[in-house]
Parts: sequence; structure tokens; C-alpha cells
Amino acid sequence: MELTKLGRDEAEKKDPLAVKERCEAALERCVLCGRRCGIDRRTGSRGPCGGGIEPRVARWLAHMGEEPPLSGVRGSGTIFFSGCSLRCLFCQNYEISQKRWGQEVSVERLAEIMLELEGSGCHNVNLVSPTHYAPQAAMALERARLQGLTIPVVYNSHGYDSPEALALMEGKVDIYLPDMKYASDSTAEELSGAPEYVERNREALTAMFSQVGFLDEDPDTGLARKGMLVRILVLPGGLAGVKESLSWLAERFSPAIAVSLMGQYAPLHLALGRPPLDRRLLRSEYEEAVETAEALGFENLWVQDLASSEVGVPDFSAERPFRFD
Repeated sequence: MELTKLGRDEAEKKDPLAVKERCEAALERCVLCGRRCGIDRRTGSRGPCGGGIEPRVARWLAHMGEEPPLSGVRGSGTIFFSGCSLRCLFCQNYEISQKRWGQEVSVERLAEIMLELEGSGCHNVNLVSPTHYAPQAAMALERARLQGLTIPVVYNSHGYDSPEALALMEGKVDIYLPDMKYASDSTAEELSGAPEYVERNREALTAMFSQVGFLDEDPDTGLARKGMLVRILVLPGGLAGVKESLSWLAERFSPAIAVSLMGQYAPLHLALGRPPLDRRLLRSEYEEAVETAEALGFENLWVQDLASSEVGVPDFSAERPFRFD
């Protein structure tokens, strides 16, 4: 008998094996990202993301460089997954997203890492670029919760997630932290090799919001407890389509939706020698983005000091990848 959504969730709470079976089935014909490549990862085949059967992890650490509701005073417990569904020419994490530095870990070990991050005092578990490992992350979260994980879980993605991937995370993720990279499919294809990015991205954000709603912060600590916080990286030359994305967010959800306007763009990886990506963001470009958000009435807006943007560029070959950690 096919379970209804409510019935399925209830069944999984009573039987953790149901979670495992459902997640493993998702690897049979992989449609976790907007590419929907259909690779059978159980056979060892790998799609464009490079994801296999075991999750590949580059680093895990208490990260002080996230938005204040996430980093707080003790840091966000970030787990950086290797590989990525996108091929961004300007990726600041290209060492792990494109070169796929890291080590394969079991689902059991991934759950242990989550518990270790909580034990070290982190305010949350922050899954960075988890889309292509959503089934394994879901199984690890189920295991970690059964073993005592209590802090919120953050799903920190490029926003090119499929409905199937997000369905696996429903009830397991407290905070969604998606990107809105582009408002133009042609730009997304050219700069990130991501077909139909805009439609897939907006579909994903709608699904995320339906699960967790508006960002909810603890009134005493200011820490995020639940909800969605949308990130927009402002690109040189208006390539991100900030005004179009902000207008869509305001119309689809409301100006109460939490937005982080990031000004930390740096010309890295394949962006060098490719104008206008070969330069840093102009202050006037960032200020225009902020003014647009304010004009649209956004009430929960995070902005950056451009003078500190270089600090956020990581070096994953270093013992401490981020200079503010």
C-alpha cells in the first residue's frame, strides 16, 4: 500500500530502516539536482557532481564567517562536502567543488561528525553543498538525532536542488540557506553550466519555504531556530540580476523574507581574464543592490562591509581555511 505523506513520515519515525531504504533508492536513478542526470550511483557511476556512494567531505569546523544568526559567538558547525552540481567559473571554493579535495566517510562517521560539532559548542550543524549527498546526509541526520543531536540543522546550498532531494530533507532540516545565483538562464548556463537554473532555483526555494517558513530567531540570543534565509552574491556588471531576484522574492513570499546580500565576490578560479568577472565588485554596484532591496521594502536584510570581503576567501589547503575562524 502506498503511504500518504503524513503516513510515510509517521512510518519513518517508527522505523529508521524506512529512512535508509528511501534514501538508498534515491541513488538508483539520481535526480537530486536540477540536471537530473539519472546516473545509477549504486554501481559506482558518477555524474557531473562527482558524487559516489559514500559522502566525500573536505572539512568540518566551527565557522565564524556565516551570517550572525548562524555563527553567533561559538560558530556554525559547518561540514563542507566535496564536489558540486554547478561549474561556477568564479567559485571561491573551487579546491573542493571542482578539484574535489576531501575524504570519503561513512554515513555512520558523518553522524559522529555532527555530534562532535554539537559537543564542541557549535550553534548548529551546517551542511555546505549537500545536494548531491542529500540521501546520505538524511541518513546521517536520522542516526545523529537518535544518538542525541539537538541543535538546528542548516541546509546550505546553491539552490539548484530538485524536489526529490528536498523531500528527503523534510522534517530533518530546520534552516534552509539557499543561493539565488542568477535571474537569467543564459547567464547561468554560461557562468555555471546550469541548465534552467532560474526555474529550478525558484521551484527549490518555494519547496524550502513550504517546509520551514520565515526565519525565526531566538529573541534572547539572536540565533536562528528555523526558517529560510536567501543568499544573493552580487556579481560585477550586474550579472546576478539582483533586482529581478529580489522582486521575485518580494512577490512570491513577501518583503519579510530574510535575505543576505553578499559583497564578497573575488576574481578566482576561471574568472581571471574574463571581464567583468576579472575584477572585484565596485562599491557603487553593491550599494545599488542594497538600495534596491530597501526600496522593495525588505525588512530582514543582511549586508556586508566590503572592506572585510577578502577575509571570507578560503584556502582549503591551510589548517585554518578561513582567516576569521
